[in-house]
Amino acid sequence: MSVDLRVAGPRHLNQRRSLRSPVAVVAFLVAAVPFVVHAVAALGGYFGQDDFIFTYRAAHSAAHDLDFLFQLYSGHVQPGVFAYVWVVTAIAPLNFTVAMAPVLVVHALTLWLCWRVLTRLFGARWGVVVAFAVFAASPLVLFPTLWLAYALQLLPVLLAAFGALHAHLRFLHGEGARHAVYAGLWTVFGLAFYEKAALIPAMLLAVTILVAPAGEPPILWALRRFRWVWLANAALVGLFAVLYLSVGDAPVNQNPVGTRDVLDLVYRSLVDTFLPGLLGGPLTGAAGGATWATPPVWVRAGAAVVAVALIVASAVRSRRRALLPWLFLAAYLAVDLAMVASARLGVFGSVIATDPRYLADAVPVAVLCAAFAFLAPWRVGDPAPEPEPAPAPAPVNARVAVGAVTVLAVAGGLVSFLRVAPELQFRPAREYVATARAALAEQPGMVLYDTAVPNKIMIDWFVGDALTSRVVGLVPESPRFDRPAEDLYQLDGTGTPQPILTLADTTAALAGPQPDCGYQVAEQVVRIPMEDTVTGRRIVRLGYFTGESGDGVVRAGDTEVRVRFTEGLHVLHLVVTGEFTHVEVSRSARTVPICVTDVLAGVPG
Repeated sequence: MSVDLRVAGPRHLNQRRSLRSPVAVVAFLVAAVPFVVHAVAALGGYFGQDDFIFTYRAAHSAAHDLDFLFQLYSGHVQPGVFAYVWVVTAIAPLNFTVAMAPVLVVHALTLWLCWRVLTRLFGARWGVVVAFAVFAASPLVLFPTLWLAYALQLLPVLLAAFGALHAHLRFLHGEGARHAVYAGLWTVFGLAFYEKAALIPAMLLAVTILVAPAGEPPILWALRRFRWVWLANAALVGLFAVLYLSVGDAPVNQNPVGTRDVLDLVYRSLVDTFLPGLLGGPLTGAAGGATWATPPVWVRAGAAVVAVALIVASAVRSRRRALLPWLFLAAYLAVDLAMVASARLGVFGSVIATDPRYLADAVPVAVLCAAFAFLAPWRVGDPAPEPEPAPAPAPVNARVAVGAVTVLAVAGGLVSFLRVAPELQFRPAREYVATARAALAEQPGMVLYDTAVPNKIMIDWFVGDALTSRVVGLVPESPRFDRPAEDLYQLDGTGTPQPILTLADTTAALAGPQPDCGYQVAEQVVRIPMEDTVTGRRIVRLGYFTGESGDGVVRAGDTEVRVRFTEGLHVLHLVVTGEFTHVEVSRSARTVPICVTDVLAGVPG
């Protein structure tokens, strides 16, 4: 049995005229304000936290390295993110402008597609401007996307969501089954960056239900009429799930999570974060990382009252038609919060409720559902408006109300954004790298001990990745890490190199057998015993003197390194790992022996 995927139509709005209408001009001017403010703040920021790990791994991987592209990173499989980072790192390592500028282009395209979707559904009317302004100015989106690592997840998914919706609407408008395929390709694009793109097919289904022809049972009509579309989308999501699980296990909570913990997460996520962030809040400051401080009581209460008032007003205005959009929004938020509760709540605790990253993807869903609740959408089978006329002048009171709500949404969103934005501009990281670069330029060839960086640069949660090499390893001055050197430095909390003059937690070598020499190293390998077993990553300080410069080899633990012994009395620092009870030293043939006077292993004091 064949299935006809064509839809009656092509009766859709004249999109070109809708883009040139006065409503569109006002809408884009309104959206331009938060976009420009966000772009200026973003370009004034810098890499931070995960960004340094991304760029470091990209610089040490090939573009075709599947292990790099499909690595499981903090519970995410995001080959699109790593492919993008590889490209910008290959072009300009640690150049934040080069890395962020294309992301801002994605943001602009997302806004444009958002407007296209809204006008296809509701026409170019003034009420749509309010919905568009709420999305464009929401701190839930603007604030966390200052952080490159998260911007590379969220913004491509928002672009994919609106791209898929636009293609799907063209399919519903009768412009050809190929647009259903394009919608699927948009979903694939989103899945390459963030697993939450798996919710895009649910958005398509919800919109299809909400534009069902009058007189049809909307849910059954949408499921039956386009069953092959939903089966194809389910297959896409299923294939991604197989890929995800083949890369690694799904993230689970490290600590038990109780019902009270989940209820607290839901309450705080909605009342403290989502509703204030959606309605012009939170009008508070940052609380560290990507979180913001709990808004004042009047902000939280006001946002909750406005949300309830909107639901009631939509029910009065649209009757039963307003029920489904709000139910769809509730279902989407429930899935979002279930994902957070299952994977993150037991790791970070309830503080995660104040992190807008976990609900930012719900902003366009909330905007669309609110628009459906208040505005009559185009429905499948509706006649097309004859070429689209200019919108009829709205009553003065209505225009004043629309203007006031739009201004409040944009102004509140921008004030909130500007208050929290500095936290994710990572200025300490910029200053740290700039200070290190200046010192490396002044003293080329400096060797740095690869040590931990301050938490404000990279939190110690990253353990083995929270190191100096990840932060400054790709700067143009090409610093050298953990190489054999007479003078070894480490960066302090400001990025200034400090010489390592003393060692702590030390283990010394036993005294050498030869007076005034210690251990004489000629053609044979000499084993220098330590007073005790040494384990872990340590600096080995080797004192020696020789009458002739020459090459040699030093072995300790898991480390074997070729060194240069310089004529005269010197000290050589080596960074070794593993467990060892002795240090082996050998000298190249046909050179005079060297005397190793002392060996000391430890960590910087």
